[in-house]
Formats: sequence, structure tokens, C-alpha cells
Amino acid sequence: MKKVFCLVIVVCGVALLGCGTAYHTYRSDMDAGKKLLNTGDYSQAREDFIGAGKAQPAEPASYALAATASYKLNDLQAASQSITEAAKRDRHSDAYIRILGYKALILLKQGREKEGLDALQVYIAAYEKEYAPQNVREVRAMWRTTHINLPVLEGLLDGEIEVYESDMQQFRSSGTGWFAQRYGSATPVTSR
Repeated sequence: MKKVFCLVIVVCGVALLGCGTAYHTYRSDMDAGKKLLNTGDYSQAREDFIGAGKAQPAEPASYALAATASYKLNDLQAASQSITEAAKRDRHSDAYIRILGYKALILLKQGREKEGLDALQVYIAAYEKEYAPQNVREVRAMWRTTHINLPVLEGLLDGEIEVYESDMQQFRSSGTGWFAQRYGSATPVTSR
């Protein structure tokens, strides 16, 4: 009995160590990838996001960011595959807005105008509901006219997504900011 108990303890310890290592790899790759994405090293950023996805396959953010890097590299096939994987895993995560925005950009850049405009409409509705309706005014105007200037749209979406994710990170780490005012949380909300 004592040997079985010891064996169970060892197995549990190894499993916990493995989970911690995988999560550490995920966090490390995500942090490195975000820095590289911000400096324009899209190829290496994509590799880091792919590594993060391998470490934590259920997390949609790594796939959404890999799609972003692939889009910036004009690798639309990889971008489309990554955004599809992100959407499959997403259960209204912090990456939700990025997934919707990049899905629209990818479709529009692929020349799939009807699908792209439909996806852009979904992005606009989600952003207005989740965050700040006034922030998507220019995007909404572009969508209404159906005259899409893709580089301008990309810049607008990148800016909106960055603000949203920054405010969400502030809320998750300190329980303050725009989301805290909206949801009334003054205590930090822990994030995985």
C-alpha cells in the first residue's frame, strides 16, 4: 500500500511539473512573440506563437497572434489556417476581438468581399457590444460604404485591437481601468 501511495505521489508530481513547464513555455513564447510582433519581426514572432500553441493547444490567443503575424507576412494561407484554429478554440476569450478583426482582414485580402464584409460587420457589432462603440466609427463608415481601403482598415483594426487588449490586460492584472469601471471590479482578476 505504501509503495502504491508513493507511486501516486510521484506520478502526480511529474504531471504537475509537466503542466507548469508547458505553461511556462507558453507564457515565454507569447511574451517573446508579442515583442517581436511589435518590432516588425513577423517571421520570428509567428514561430514563437506557433511554439506557444504547441505548449498550450487549447489557448486561442497563440493562434490568433500567429494569424496576425502570417497576415503581416502576406502568407494568407497560414493566416487563414491560424485564424480558423483560433476560432475553433475560442470561448469568448481575450483574443475574441482579434480573431474577429483578423478574420475580416484575411477574407478581404483574399478577395472574398462579401464574406469579408459580413465578418467585418460581426467584428463591429462585437466591438461595440464588448467595448466602446465610438472607437469603431471609422470602421463602421468604411463598412457601410463598402469602399474598403485595406491598409487603412488594417491600421484601424490594429489600433482598436491594441487598445482593447491593453485595457483587458489592465483589468486582468490590477482590476482597474475601463473594464473595471464597466463591470465594477476593483479587485484583480487572475488570468491563466
